[in-house]
Amino acid sequence: MPSLFTVKMYKVKELQLTSDSFDNPIFRLHLRCFRWYGYVASIEQRHPWLSLIRCTVFTASIWVSCAMMLSRLFLSRGYESINEDATSWATAVQYFAVSIATLNAYVQRERVIKMLRTAHADLQQLIVESDAQELDLLHDTQRYVRTITLLLWVPSVVAGMMAYLDCIYRIIFLPKTVFNVDAVRRGEAQPILLFKLFPFNELYDQFIVGYLGPCYALALGITTIPLWHTFIACLMKYVTLKLQVLKKRTLAMDIRHLKPNLVDQHLSPSERIYWQMQLCKYFVQEQLKIREFVRQIEQLIRIPVMADFIIFSILICFLFFALNVGQNELCFAFYDVDWYTFGLPVQRMLLLMMMHTQRPLKIRALLVELNLKTFLDVSLAK
Repeated sequence: MPSLFTVKMYKVKELQLTSDSFDNPIFRLHLRCFRWYGYVASIEQRHPWLSLIRCTVFTASIWVSCAMMLSRLFLSRGYESINEDATSWATAVQYFAVSIATLNAYVQRERVIKMLRTAHADLQQLIVESDAQELDLLHDTQRYVRTITLLLWVPSVVAGMMAYLDCIYRIIFLPKTVFNVDAVRRGEAQPILLFKLFPFNELYDQFIVGYLGPCYALALGITTIPLWHTFIACLMKYVTLKLQVLKKRTLAMDIRHLKPNLVDQHLSPSERIYWQMQLCKYFVQEQLKIREFVRQIEQLIRIPVMADFIIFSILICFLFFALNVGQNELCFAFYDVDWYTFGLPVQRMLLLMMMHTQRPLKIRALLVELNLKTFLDVSLAK
């Protein structure tokens, strides 16, 4: 019993974030949604173990909804009704993809928490150390994140509300068009929009499952699908921000970033070389941190991206292409700096850093590598 209790407490602790993390400038909305679904918890919560239960129930309910949709399609009518049930098939396939994504997030929630802690601490430090230009880069990133979140959330929520309003209107004024399962099964009537998307009542005609079940499943669909997609977009945009800031600092080559009270004119040549070498070491450390964060993204998304490739591939590939462009620009930034004015050790270090940045960032979705070629192939196919 003590060992089991220790394991449970450890997992609860792994879910907890500091209260200021939920005001993160890039992940604010997503962290609050994750807290609602139970993927994360605040250290101020009185019963954080409830988040574990809520997250488990939430993940299980998505898989139950997906299983019921697939069961109805395969067992109830089989393959003969694929054409007439295209809407149900499309919804089921999308639910299957989001089911994989939510299960993956559930299994890897400790990795997600670690990434969020790293990003939050880094952004807090950036806000403290940044100048006006770097703050502008952060604000641009915030605007981009808000825009892409609205673009993916608004259509989903509007479509869901249309289905809800249609159901409510028919229940009040046209109840016979709602509770008509027998007529639908005989082919004498058509189900309402909500039951076309989630035809649970054709599988099991019971009020909680057949009528309340679709309402719950729709609520899951209009929130979790855009939530997962925009969260991955935020992670990748954060890496892009890191590359942009590093490029800006490389071009400046300002040793005062390491020690603000340094005066370049008062340094001897050997002291200047020493601090420039320290600055180069800082750049290398930041590059290694970026590569490690990208590797963590790869571990997080490789399975769901493979399953969700058709739905979300264009945005993912485009963002990763932007990361590689930022990496290439960073390489040119090392060359564009006035390297010929530095000492020979610094020149050698800059050359090694240029060679290091020429190694492309790579993310593989199991069998598929996300790069410019993939982006172009998918775009042309679309």
